[in-house]
Amino acid sequence: MARLGYICLLVCRTSIAPAPETDNFYLPLDTEMADLGPYLEAVHTLALEKAVTTVNSRIEIALGIKDDQLRAKLLQRCHDPDTLAAAFMNEFSHSYFESTMVEHALKSKSARTAFPGQLTFQKNVWLNFSAHLPLEPRQILMLAQCATVKAYGVYFGTDKLVHFHSVGWSYYKVYRSHLKAGCPPEEAVRKVVHRYSRADLLAETTLFGMIATGIYSNADLASNLAGMKFFINLTERVELKDKVLDPLVVRCGEFWQLNQHVRPRSGWLASFVSDHWNEALNPSFYEFTMRPGIRRVLHTRAKHIIEFYTVKDGRPDDPAYFDNLARELSTYYGEPYGHSGDFHLLMTIGNTCYPEPGGIVRGLAARPSQ
Repeated sequence: MARLGYICLLVCRTSIAPAPETDNFYLPLDTEMADLGPYLEAVHTLALEKAVTTVNSRIEIALGIKDDQLRAKLLQRCHDPDTLAAAFMNEFSHSYFESTMVEHALKSKSARTAFPGQLTFQKNVWLNFSAHLPLEPRQILMLAQCATVKAYGVYFGTDKLVHFHSVGWSYYKVYRSHLKAGCPPEEAVRKVVHRYSRADLLAETTLFGMIATGIYSNADLASNLAGMKFFINLTERVELKDKVLDPLVVRCGEFWQLNQHVRPRSGWLASFVSDHWNEALNPSFYEFTMRPGIRRVLHTRAKHIIEFYTVKDGRPDDPAYFDNLARELSTYYGEPYGHSGDFHLLMTIGNTCYPEPGGIVRGLAARPSQ
């Protein structure tokens, strides 16, 4: 219990918190999940508009200052991309509460009205809760599970929005500090990725993952990097999904304004959402004590999982497809993001849910002790 108390203390004292885990494997076959892409895009567009309005108000005040030196200093601060990024982040709640607030909004009457007859989210706690050993203190944390949602055809946990915003913001600040120290952009990104995947107290190998939950979430790290790219893209071009994205916000004289493509239902947010966020397609690395339990649940639900992803989601009914996809998602379109590696220990839909000839579920006899 001391370890659990230590974890809780650190969570309360940090500006970013490890979000609860999620189950992207076991999703509904009999009900359609609403695609929230347009909704999330409207939310992010509104947040950007408010951020621009906030900074422009400061610019307007600065322009009225008669002291040339002070006016120049304040304008320089308002034109700094970091100021705009901070104003955007202020539009979102603390990371510890964000996923809960998202799910609360998706339960609302307005959400049900907007998506009649569709599920706005799906929640299932058993996968990760059942995997820990009895009386394991970290099992308590698994009771607070994030829901799975769908956006732009991608299924992911609401915790990925926390990673995209809050941890992406932390990535961005460290990235910018490396740039200001003279580090080239590519090297700055590598340093940030290494810090948050392996080298920091709040890394995936430590508090954010293995210590707190026993789970090294590759999908979390991918959404962290996507979030950093989002913050860079506020004022700079970024390359994503083999295309160059224009800045989200541009200068118009002394003031900021949203770029032309940033509007609701234009699809601009879709560039940042990908299968990397889905923990069934981009599976996590589990601590050795958890692997038998996770594998047991996946074996029990294998038929359902395969049917969902092949019939409902329209993917090839081929175990090799899912194994190859997991390897493809181990980089962010060729860019390292801190993936765990150890592919022989990752439980993909392909190597865990499909049966071997003779009806034995793949992986059951091959690695019984892992």
